Amino acid sequence: MTSMAPYYVSRALISIALGVFLALTGSQWWMAGLASLIVLALFLWAPHSGRYAVHPEFGVTALRRDERTQAINDQAARNAFIVTGLIIAGIAVYFSKIALASVPVAVLNLALLCGMLTYFVSDFWLRRTQS
Repeated sequence: MTSMAPYYVSRALISIALGVFLALTGSQWWMAGLASLIVLALFLWAPHSGRYAVHPEFGVTALRRDERTQAINDQAARNAFIVTGLIIAGIAVYFSKIALASVPVAVLNLALLCGMLTYFVSDFWLRRTQS
């Protein structure tokens, strides 16, 4: 067994427990199994993603955040906050001065989607450029 075995075993058990929980709460068995496999794949990818410092000596809690990863996370979150704030300010100006109508929920959903997209693109870009 590798030194990361406790981490992988614990995450497999968590994924199985999620699948069982979803199946017991009314999800179809294949959807519960698919969700379980997706969560397991994310757990298996996490140590290799570059988002965490890996310390196998800590067993099931082998993934940690170091200063570099935390700084990248903070900068990406700041970028997403600024973009979302600017978009919402633009929406407020448009719908209060130009369109004179209520803001449709779909427009707010697009603003949130842009913020999320900004976060993930910024996070990916910063991790590639700040090696």
